[in-house]
Amino acid sequence: MPVLRYSIALIVVLLCSNGVRAQCAAGEEVCLQESEGANPQYVEESTVTLTDEITTETYTEEQEQLVAGITSDLRRRSLTRPSGNNAFEKIVKLREIHPLHDYSVNGEKYIARILILLGRQAAERGDLDLASRHLLKAIKFDPGVRRQEELKKTIAVAARAQDTKDKTESATAYLPSEPQAVNPQPAAPQVARPAVGTDEIKFVAPAMVAIPAGNFLMGSELGAEDEKPVHHVTLEAFSMSKHEVTMQQYRVFALATGRPAPQYLAQDSNLPITNISWHDANAYARWLSNKTKRRFRLPTESEWEYAARAGTTTRYNTGDSLVNAANCVGCGGQWSGKAVAPVGSFAPNEFGLFDVHGNVWEWVSDCWTNDYNGRTKSAASVEFEDCNRRVLRGGSWYNDADYARASYRGNEIAGFRDDGVGFRVVHEGL
Repeated sequence: MPVLRYSIALIVVLLCSNGVRAQCAAGEEVCLQESEGANPQYVEESTVTLTDEITTETYTEEQEQLVAGITSDLRRRSLTRPSGNNAFEKIVKLREIHPLHDYSVNGEKYIARILILLGRQAAERGDLDLASRHLLKAIKFDPGVRRQEELKKTIAVAARAQDTKDKTESATAYLPSEPQAVNPQPAAPQVARPAVGTDEIKFVAPAMVAIPAGNFLMGSELGAEDEKPVHHVTLEAFSMSKHEVTMQQYRVFALATGRPAPQYLAQDSNLPITNISWHDANAYARWLSNKTKRRFRLPTESEWEYAARAGTTTRYNTGDSLVNAANCVGCGGQWSGKAVAPVGSFAPNEFGLFDVHGNVWEWVSDCWTNDYNGRTKSAASVEFEDCNRRVLRGGSWYNDADYARASYRGNEIAGFRDDGVGFRVVHEGL
């Protein structure tokens, strides 16, 4: 019986410039590539060669599609998300139809190895919470995953060195009474980073859009139970940022306050900032208020839905379809289901707001409630004691269009961070 032998090389590149990959020494996963006339680029890669022997009878079209899908998902780090289209779920399915395939046997180990790499990257840029989450997930997939002890040590050392005030989320920790000097080239231990030019740390306030006073019906009788009952809300005029807060805008805040600053190349400056917790977003709003002498804050849930609808009553402000109108799975466009898009890549709504549907989830100020029972006409933020979950709106690049509906409500713990979560800000008045 003929035998088909195949080999798949999986390369995970976390950051590379112009498609140039570094040549790493044997056994190394971190190396530097320096291109002529450019700053050293940080490259992290893991090469896994997968070899298996299977008969042509068992190598079905379904299996071939699953193998290709798993390889693609691992490359783009769709490890456990989005639901229904990620590497882990495909590995489980492949195991049912071909239990001896390399992905069936070792797929979870590959996921764990990638999570360790992501954890190391997060720790090196100072995001210890994200690094710890990656570490715990990696151990869950493979208790014996290599380099876990090294990552544990890195996290422990960084945690001891971190100023306790940076963990309190208090306003005083991030709002110095006097302007602080910003080092245009902050030193980063153990890893080379692109130099930060003066143009990258120049303060740029978010562009604001005037949202007129009015009233609307909030929620949807056709949606989930938490979107009911539909109720009237009356709002005073306010202003909302035209775009989701960008990486460039957030980076200025991070450098000024000593928070972990996102690593990015110049072409990424107009991407929305992601991996932002509810606490991070509030700290940015407080800092922006102090800097501009105007009170910025997160929008309330009512303000967000009113502004997103912009006078419409349909599923989206574009009608009942988002095809070619937003960045979400199945919505069309070059980023659909692949990555976050630069802000303003699609047409604005009637109020002049961009990307309220898809691209990244947006934190709002409210505590999560299971439904709208007891709500009044007030647009005030819902707050109560022991509130540990906050509302997210708008869906993201890795969700399908249903999550991006104007009335759809997501929720997470306030400390949650994710590569599909960002925010925008408002201030009262026009």
